[in-house]
Amino acid sequence: RRRLNECPLGAGALAGTSFPIDRQQTAKKLDFDRPMANSMDAVSDRDFALEFLSASSVLATHLSRFAEELVIWSSAQFGFIHFTDAFSTGSSMMPQKRNPDAAELVRAKSGRVFGGLITLLTVMKALPLTYSKDMQEDKEAVFSTFDTLELCLAATLGMVIDMKAAPERMRAAASVGFTTATDLADWLTQTLNLPFRESHQITGQIVRLAESKRCELSELALEDMQTVEPRITKGVFDVLTVDASVASRTSFGGTAPYNVRSQITAARKRYLKEGPA
Repeated sequence: RRRLNECPLGAGALAGTSFPIDRQQTAKKLDFDRPMANSMDAVSDRDFALEFLSASSVLATHLSRFAEELVIWSSAQFGFIHFTDAFSTGSSMMPQKRNPDAAELVRAKSGRVFGGLITLLTVMKALPLTYSKDMQEDKEAVFSTFDTLELCLAATLGMVIDMKAAPERMRAAASVGFTTATDLADWLTQTLNLPFRESHQITGQIVRLAESKRCELSELALEDMQTVEPRITKGVFDVLTVDASVASRTSFGGTAPYNVRSQITAARKRYLKEGPA
C-alpha cells in the first residue's frame, strides 16, 4: 500500500494542467499517501493492476496445489482425510463415491486468475503512451480475479475447518516403501562416523536385503544388517520408525513437531500484528 497508494488526479490527459491546483491537497483528501510524480506515468501506468494480478496468480498457484493435495488425500486410494457433505457431494452414478467438489473447483479457478494476468499483459505490451481505450480491459481482469480469490480463500478455509484426518491411515502409508532409509544412512554417519557417501551405499545394500526378504527396514533382523555392516547395533532401530524420522528433523524449518508448532505460533502472531494483508 505504501508504494502503490499514489493519486493520479491532476495528471490530465498526459501532461498535467496549467491551472494552479494543489495535487498534494487533493491526494490527502482522497486518502492517498501522495500524488503520482509523473503525469504521463499516472495516465498510462497499469503496473498496480499487473502487480495485483501477479500476486494473485502466485496465491492462486498455492491454493491450487493445496487443493490438489486435498483431492488426493480424500480419495479412496489414500483416505487420509474426510469431508462432510458441506464440501463434498455424492457421485451421480456411483453411490459409494464422494467427490471433493470444493477442492476441485479451487484447483481449477487458478486458470481463471492466470487468464486475467495474461489478458492484461497482452493488452499492455504494445500500447503507446499515454491512455488508450484498450485499458478498459483492466477492470474485468482485476474485479474477476478479486471475486475469484475471495471465494477460493473462503472455500479453502472452510475445507480446512471441515476436514477430519485419519492419522492411523497416514501412519500406515508413511511406514511402507523404506521411508526411513535416509534415517538409517544418517545414523550410520552420526554413530559410526562413516562418510555419508559410504553410508548411502551401505543403506542401499540393506534396502535390497529387506526387499529380498519382503519386509520393511524396521522388521529386518539385526543380524541381517550386520552382514552388510558388522558395527551396526540394536540402537539403529530407534531411528527406523515414522515418528522418530519426523521428530529428528529439528533443523530450522524442519518437520519436527516442535518446529511446526513454533511456525504456527509465529504465523498467528504475524496475523494478529499485520492482519490478513
